[in-house]
Amino acid sequence: MCLHGRKSWLGAAGFASLRFVRVLGAAVLVCLGSLAAAAKPSNPAFLGVGMQDMNGRGAGPCLVYSVTADSAASEAGLRIYDEFISIDGTALTTCDSLITAIQAREPGQLVRFDVRRGGQVLSIKVNLLSREEVLRRRFVGQVVPTAMLLRVEDRAAGELAARGKTTVVGWFDKGCVGCEGVFARVARWSSGKSRNISVLGATAGDLQKPIEENFQLMRDTARHLDVPLFLTDAETFKKFTITDNDRIHFMVIDCRGVVQHVAPVVPDGDDTSAVLDELYAATEQAVRRMKQ
Repeated sequence: MCLHGRKSWLGAAGFASLRFVRVLGAAVLVCLGSLAAAAKPSNPAFLGVGMQDMNGRGAGPCLVYSVTADSAASEAGLRIYDEFISIDGTALTTCDSLITAIQAREPGQLVRFDVRRGGQVLSIKVNLLSREEVLRRRFVGQVVPTAMLLRVEDRAAGELAARGKTTVVGWFDKGCVGCEGVFARVARWSSGKSRNISVLGATAGDLQKPIEENFQLMRDTARHLDVPLFLTDAETFKKFTITDNDRIHFMVIDCRGVVQHVAPVVPDGDDTSAVLDELYAATEQAVRRMKQ
């Protein structure tokens, strides 16, 4: 705004320089944005609510419209239609401000929300978790729930727990960018290991479409994926994942059908390799137990 106020003395050369600075600044911002996206962690602090601005995006207040099972929000008692007022005393004017505030914190951190519920203001303490912790509490050590799976290639029925094998299942949204590359890495790793390891991908395709349409929709993805791709229904998909279109939610299931490990992974994140190494180690441990 100060530069705009000096418009009378800039001249043509000045405006040309200014345009260059703006273009250069935009380029720097794009580069920084790309680096930030590449550095996205797989398991940051996670509250566990679906949210929307009451008056359209960017026009709060921010309201809860869904609560993820087993999440920090669920444990703390947040409810649908709760209106966020503040976090640790700092005002939350929109859902974007809430997302920024959560991203600035760590899993395990205790925060205090002031929310408006039915005309009453409540103070609610929340111990933030991570996606991995939510899924670990939900599945690890438990017999994997029954799931309907049909292979996209030929519509043959499949099972999550393969007899005599340790199964690595990667649940992913059809919009996940870079997921194919992660599956390729896991497939390469498993090909050099025991034959007792099976790797597969699972998706519901477009959650708004019936399963018949999704067979057609996911056929091209199946051809380019380095592991067999199975299709499931929307309810099953929601049971096994956290609503998220930029992560694969891996789980390791041993030959008894018991979930031994869960691992949400961001493609090209700052911790992708580390999370995959932990996945490999958990898979090999499950195979060793099978042989004992």
